[in-house]
Amino acid sequence: MAEEKKERDELMELFRKLRQPPQVTARFDSAKTAVEMLDNGSFVYYQNGEKIIGAHASARVKDGRRVNTRTAKRTGSCLTESCDCFGKGKTVVNTFEEEGLILTQRITMYDEEDFLNVQIVLKDTEKETETNYLSAYETIYPDWSCKPLFLSLDQKMLLTPFDNDMWVRYESTPPRPGRTSYDVTAIYDERTNEGLVIGAVDWDTWKNAIQWAFNDARCVVAYSGAADAATHDTLPHGYISGEEVASARFIVKWNTDVRDGMVEYGRLCTKVVPARPWHGKVPFGWNSYSALGGIFRMQHWEEAGDFIYEELPEFCDEDGVTFINIDGARFNADEMDELRAYVKKAHARGQKVGWYAAPCISHRAFGNFMKIAGTDTPISEIYLKDFDGRIMPAMDSSTPLDVTHPLWEVHARNSIKRLVDLDMDYIKIDFLSHACLEGNFYNKEIKTGRQAINLAYNIISDEINKADKEIFVDLSIAPIFPYFLGHARRSCCDTFGHYDDTRYALNALNFGWWESGTIYAYGDPDHCALYHSMIDGRPETTEIEAKSRFNMSVISGTVLLLSDNFGPVLQGDDRKNLRGFDDAPIVKGARERVKRLVNNKALIEVARFGKAFTPLYLKSDTTNIYTLKHNGRCFAALFNLEPEKATVSFRPAEAGFPESGKIRCLNCGREFAYEGCISAELEGYDSVIYEIF
Repeated sequence: MAEEKKERDELMELFRKLRQPPQVTARFDSAKTAVEMLDNGSFVYYQNGEKIIGAHASARVKDGRRVNTRTAKRTGSCLTESCDCFGKGKTVVNTFEEEGLILTQRITMYDEEDFLNVQIVLKDTEKETETNYLSAYETIYPDWSCKPLFLSLDQKMLLTPFDNDMWVRYESTPPRPGRTSYDVTAIYDERTNEGLVIGAVDWDTWKNAIQWAFNDARCVVAYSGAADAATHDTLPHGYISGEEVASARFIVKWNTDVRDGMVEYGRLCTKVVPARPWHGKVPFGWNSYSALGGIFRMQHWEEAGDFIYEELPEFCDEDGVTFINIDGARFNADEMDELRAYVKKAHARGQKVGWYAAPCISHRAFGNFMKIAGTDTPISEIYLKDFDGRIMPAMDSSTPLDVTHPLWEVHARNSIKRLVDLDMDYIKIDFLSHACLEGNFYNKEIKTGRQAINLAYNIISDEINKADKEIFVDLSIAPIFPYFLGHARRSCCDTFGHYDDTRYALNALNFGWWESGTIYAYGDPDHCALYHSMIDGRPETTEIEAKSRFNMSVISGTVLLLSDNFGPVLQGDDRKNLRGFDDAPIVKGARERVKRLVNNKALIEVARFGKAFTPLYLKSDTTNIYTLKHNGRCFAALFNLEPEKATVSFRPAEAGFPESGKIRCLNCGREFAYEGCISAELEGYDSVIYEIF
């Protein structure tokens, strides 16, 4: 009996210890933030005196050994003065040891900022450190003393896609194990917009992710080493080795409005890696892809330029400039003189011209026929391979090239040099996500896809910079990070003129508006098809759909490129490529509609701001109201996302607008008064842009 009582007492003592809250072992304060270290290996983040949430860290090495601050032995803790690109502050340095691994945790607080900068460094005491997984910030299960948001079953997590390929969308999801956001997320209350922003600020080595935990409810894990279907990887993330290996740094910040937090995150990113500077104006113009695809002829380029120059006098930047861009088309050698002559003609009347490059891909079927640019070597010589020597699977129907191969550098530089020599003013670079795939790289110093794409971006950027003028660089299919190559990045995948296209493009504005004016000069809502798309394959869009597609493009940041067929009507054998469409009525209808919609001075003025409108809410799919304050002026864009007629409205205070005043409809010019509510009665799929006085 005595032995049973002893066992029972020991068990009760164990239960008592488990129920006892962890104890604070040390507290470190800065002006706006504080960190409490707990005896269970976690730490708690305070901001402006309020307890936000606790977190811990973990890592593993290639042979499977792991270290977790919750189970490891703490071997040291100190506070050091620090100074980095974010400012002066203090860094809490904690060391933990487990299974022969030493994890050093660095938590930096700043004198004039209210966010944390969290990073871990791993060292293997038994051999060279080799890892592809470092989790710098894992939230603990919340309790009543943390922010109430983290206990809510309605909390939402923004899922930021890795790139914009295959019609991926931003999402907002409640707690759901395994759902993943790449590089940055916001955990927030969609009723109030308050919440926590977590984002990586290093993209030179790691693919980073923030994920709802698989094994701990209502917890998220921010880690370096992501490689999965959403990053298009078929191989694991590459291993980084050395005496010690550091994770990316993660910014952690509580916000009364995560919309402000996301914009601030974008600005912090540019303190680490500056955005590509652009000294020109917002690009207006035309892109050939949606309008014509593969049937593009030299005459189409000329006709589009003439039509925009002669028939769309309002559609241009403040200096009267428009870009006339070829997308994905090829010309024969005997057309080069004609092409150069058109470039000179366009430049002489103040227009600029652009072309397309895709230096990171090929098509496997053409591997022995296509050549590395400027050489006689088959492109198949530089296909990316796996560790068994097999060519990597095609991604989006295209075979990735090994951007670390010295012959790829020859290929890329010659591809760009050709466009520079043709005196292009705008280069659209496509299929860049292929350069970020994990693989068995020719250059053995390159271990990860992120290292590979950084190398590729630096090579391409260097070649573009050799031009004797500033060239606008627009990234097409590309990861959000890194961003230093492009002045703009297409916010979504191929987007045409029907309302589902507008809704899809609005989804990217809804959750990615903060990229415009921070990490990129402008948002790119993709080419704006207002009548018919040869690529889309569907019939003509309606006038209302076209109006909303144009309104969406106006408020997106913006790279505003039309993409309809303005002629000429094809003759003879060329008509065989029209996929059953009769281009004569298409050319006529496109010209008439575009003149009606685009020659609107008030809308063009808003587009010239180069400012992305902010979503009024962060809803789960697509918000239907967007607002902008610019130079003391107020604007709102309202969309009816449903096919039935509806009234769309909001309270002025929600956007910081006056409670009463006047409204001018920029689409039609009508003015009217409002009191306590701003609204629009809209037909199905219709939209409107207002200026509020």
